[in-house]
Amino acid sequence: MATDSKRCTATRRDGAQCSAQSLPGEPMCFAHSPAMAEARTAARRRGGSNSAKVVRLRGLVPPRLLPVFDRLERALADVLSGDLDPKQAQAAASVARAMVSVLSSGELEERLRRLEGIADGNT
Repeated sequence: MATDSKRCTATRRDGAQCSAQSLPGEPMCFAHSPAMAEARTAARRRGGSNSAKVVRLRGLVPPRLLPVFDRLERALADVLSGDLDPKQAQAAASVARAMVSVLSSGELEERLRRLEGIADGNT
């Protein structure tokens, strides 16, 4: 356990003293230091975009559709911030749905042909 001289001087939300070690030359730890506020924000952003769930979901998107996914994600943020007309975002989403449908049909057709080829080879 950290000694009191190296312990963060901040108070936690529950009123107890923070037990984390303070940063070198600072009285507070990374989580409480006002000087580290930007670094904490950047770390939270990186953490959110690199979370296992997000990485798994992106892994389900066919690689050539990743740019489409990224643009739709930006479009959603732009709609929510008021920078993009919802009708434009809806049109983009409709086109993206059509692209996914065509791609899915093509992949299904390819798998079916492969399976039929295997079945023909085994008869």
